[in-house]
Amino acid sequence: MSTFSPNPVNDLQALQSVENLAFTSIGAANATFDSTENQYGSAETPARSRGSDPQTILVVEGCEETREKLTQMLQYRQYRVLPAATGREAIVIVQQQHVDLVLLDVDLPDLDGFRTARLLRQMMDLSRLPIVMVTSASDQNEIVRAFDAGANDHVCKPLDPAVTIARISTQLQLKSALQRLRQSEERYALTARGTNDGMWDWNLVTGELYLSPRWRSMVGLDGVSWTPHGSEWMDLIHHEDRRRVQLDLEAHLCGETDHFETELRMQDGHQTYRWMLCRGLAVKDSHGTAYRIAGSLTDITEGKVADALTGLPNRMLFNDRVQRCVDHQARNPQNRFAVIFMDVDDFKLVNDHFGHDAGDDFLVSIASRLDTSLRKSDAIIARMGGDEFAVLLENIRHVDEAVAVAMRLHDKMRAPFPVGDREILTRASMGIVVSEFDPESSVPQATGEELLVRADTAMYFAKNQSELPYAIFNDDMLAENMLRLELGSQLRHSLERDELALLYQPMVQLCDGKTAGFEALLRWEHPEHGTVSPNTFIPIAESNGLIIEIGKWVLRKACQQAMQWQEEFGRPIMISVNVSVRQLSSTGFVEAVTETLEETKLQPECLKLEVTESFLMQDPESTIELLHQLRRIGLTIGIDDFGTGYSSLSYLHRMPLDILKVDRSFVESMFDSEKNASLIRSILALAKSLELNVVAEGVETLAQLQRLQDLGCHFVQGFYFSQPVKPECASELINHRWL
Repeated sequence: MSTFSPNPVNDLQALQSVENLAFTSIGAANATFDSTENQYGSAETPARSRGSDPQTILVVEGCEETREKLTQMLQYRQYRVLPAATGREAIVIVQQQHVDLVLLDVDLPDLDGFRTARLLRQMMDLSRLPIVMVTSASDQNEIVRAFDAGANDHVCKPLDPAVTIARISTQLQLKSALQRLRQSEERYALTARGTNDGMWDWNLVTGELYLSPRWRSMVGLDGVSWTPHGSEWMDLIHHEDRRRVQLDLEAHLCGETDHFETELRMQDGHQTYRWMLCRGLAVKDSHGTAYRIAGSLTDITEGKVADALTGLPNRMLFNDRVQRCVDHQARNPQNRFAVIFMDVDDFKLVNDHFGHDAGDDFLVSIASRLDTSLRKSDAIIARMGGDEFAVLLENIRHVDEAVAVAMRLHDKMRAPFPVGDREILTRASMGIVVSEFDPESSVPQATGEELLVRADTAMYFAKNQSELPYAIFNDDMLAENMLRLELGSQLRHSLERDELALLYQPMVQLCDGKTAGFEALLRWEHPEHGTVSPNTFIPIAESNGLIIEIGKWVLRKACQQAMQWQEEFGRPIMISVNVSVRQLSSTGFVEAVTETLEETKLQPECLKLEVTESFLMQDPESTIELLHQLRRIGLTIGIDDFGTGYSSLSYLHRMPLDILKVDRSFVESMFDSEKNASLIRSILALAKSLELNVVAEGVETLAQLQRLQDLGCHFVQGFYFSQPVKPECASELINHRWL
């Protein structure tokens, strides 16, 4: 603290005033240390206050005789004394024990007193550890150096016991005063923080309303003569919150709740609203009728209930609102409500490809669009974190009302979003749960947290298994969720139990109708649950890291099968293997591929690795280098699900690619409109300019096949030709003529 800055001139000038605090004269400066009661007791400075522990003084003195005399003198004054013979010993004691003050001699056998003082001062400042240095009276320079080293005060040799006690006592009193000052400042800070709330007092009989200056300032009424009367203050509340606040207030005044507490949006004087926490307590007469209520208004916008990026309510507020609805329904079972949990598809891809700033703008646009689509006063939308949003619908009668809102949100999400100088198409997956409560049932009412888990579970179902953009929660979903957890545990043993298998789907070359190769597709034959869909267990393997080990097994098994066919039919057979993001991102992937080819003796040109378009765009520069390493081995590289991501033409031109694989969704919809057919035509034109072949997957009808032939597609695969089959059945298709 600046008050204790060791300025030599000021401190030397202040010595006289400090000396005046002693009860005996310093005229006896040449007196020796005689162990007499008069000398030790000459200054009336108690070492402890009534009922407190004695204060601890560390005596650092190289001379054993002087150290013992100082110890006796201080102990007589009821101080607790810790002796130290060297500077290093003193530093260790301060590190390990509580010390109130250090009496430090300049002359020490190891570190001198000045060096020791500097090291102690690095540990604690002047206000927390006072240091009184013992200097030579004949050397004024030592006094200056003592203060420069961090001493609070000094005494000169030969020591005067009374002066020494007086100066020690003075420094301890200053330390105690500073400690009380710090505590007082902390109490003041807490009080100031508390008074940052706005206070209000409402006479319910006369309608008189007292509003503190802080309250008026928070809502933009400072300097304004208008003072609301009675319930007129509610005109400042956002219209969507007003009815709920009235109900919460009535519930308290009627005795249904112990206190009034609600969160609401109020005007702040700048044509905007801020989130406030309004609390109060009613005073009642002998008949139980409330005649007065008083309380506080707290601004809780920043970092509490508002999402910093979008301005929407955040997870904390939303969870609280849902639980309030649960509690309200417990009192009024007919008051049903619904929760819609929403996840934006492919947000991570947008964030990674266009940058975090663009990703933030994307989320802000989504939040704005969703918020404007909900204009009912009994609905609230919140950002739950990342790309997840949630909607609370109060006072609904039927689940169809929640479905209608979900579809309205879905329609809002279908229009392109501007991101920089581009437009992004995305969709949202939504889970819906409707509250159910029967007071006559033995089944306990679900908590707010349980309802959110159910909505999230339904959203996951919509994202992975539903053709609709939403799914309505049912108990089967929870069972399926438990199954996923069970499968995640059992998947670890699937390889050692020989439960995984590869099926093979032929790829047909349209120019001659021959089988050009096979795509290896992973299946899990579970001993209890039968065939488990890859859509179920692959995401599990991705999340828990098992996909690395499983991927190596798939690669080795597929290469072994391709080599077996080559030996059987006397010609190379192309085999395609899907590679996950986790595999490609793992250390040593290229080496693992090389080892597999060497082990199986398969020629590199017979192996095609299919990589999803979304992965290619996550880190294009690193991806380009990785693909070049794979190409140098001699592999064929293809992009899977092309058209569903956000590929940059400049990056595609630099990537060592061979094949674009058109996503099945384009094949399925190419007869829906000419625009959809044009998409495939555009992909074929792009492939031609990049000198790439195109594979269309998902071909299921003759009409689709003929249209793809007319468009000039190179390869096709799908159920029209064959479903994925076991190796022995696939062998029969190798020499089959399909066209």
